[in-house]
Amino acid sequence: MSAGSGSAPLVESVTSTVIGVTEFDAHLDLFCGELGFEVSGEGVVAAADAAGLWGDGLGDVEIRLLTAAGADTGRIHLLKVAEPVAAAAHPHTLDLGLAGIDLYTRDIQATHDRLRARGHPWGSRPSTYEVPLGERSISVTEGFCFGPDGLDIVFVQPGDARGTVAWNTDPARHYTELTSVVCHVPDIEAELRFWGPDGLGLSVWYDVTFSSPGLEAMADLPAGTAVRLAFVAGAEGGTTRIEIVDIAGAARGVDRRASQRPGRGLGHTGWSVRTRDVGAAVTRAVRTGGRVVCHPFETTTPLHGTARLAVVDTPNGISVELWQPL
Repeated sequence: MSAGSGSAPLVESVTSTVIGVTEFDAHLDLFCGELGFEVSGEGVVAAADAAGLWGDGLGDVEIRLLTAAGADTGRIHLLKVAEPVAAAAHPHTLDLGLAGIDLYTRDIQATHDRLRARGHPWGSRPSTYEVPLGERSISVTEGFCFGPDGLDIVFVQPGDARGTVAWNTDPARHYTELTSVVCHVPDIEAELRFWGPDGLGLSVWYDVTFSSPGLEAMADLPAGTAVRLAFVAGAEGGTTRIEIVDIAGAARGVDRRASQRPGRGLGHTGWSVRTRDVGAAVTRAVRTGGRVVCHPFETTTPLHGTARLAVVDTPNGISVELWQPL
């Protein structure tokens, strides 16, 4: 699908996920020591810029920028949180808000065994399930790993892996950049309008409703749970996708959205999205049900270089930082 009204997409998909941390070491040991990411930027976001992006009172915010094989997508922003608004907690699949971050692995059983041996617990052993796609289905094997500070990491060994920047750059790598970021929202139609062709311009790659014993085992869901899963991403693929989830007919879990705020929460707290026109992106975001948190301003940070930055909330309250390189 193309962007609404014949215009070019305003965004390419999620550039980086934002993760709140108490200390950097545990995350660097996992992402850099085990998963092959590199520290591509470090320093502080000055107090004035932090106030614009994440609200008043934070002071200077220490950061690390992690990339995989130099990829400009699927990156990680680590933000050191001095005073978290809530204790670290791992979201359950039924909880509302941001959920796991996904990346591909060559051998998920080896990943499971290695990470467990190094003190990173898993919610369950990896499980295989089928996802319907029109007249066919695809096989996916994945599992939840519980990372530091309440971060859920989903490792995926796909039956038919799509291209990723990191694997295209370095085919010998065991892991990719982040391939997906996941949210569970109460109004999936509103979220699709926000991100889709009439919103910020992403393509809806598929939108299916299914149930699977394998998924239930992996995600700790009741038997027979119907899951609606929509993937949106850039038209060319090869960028980090957004997995938007709606679970029908099941009791809701905890609504975690109020504590999932960048600079204030721990774990998966928001998304950073590169745009070709931040002013137009903010206008389109509001037109499709979003809310402006911070209007565009120009600055230089170790996460963005020199850029125009703005922050919006999606219709379901997910924090999205929009940035336009200058």
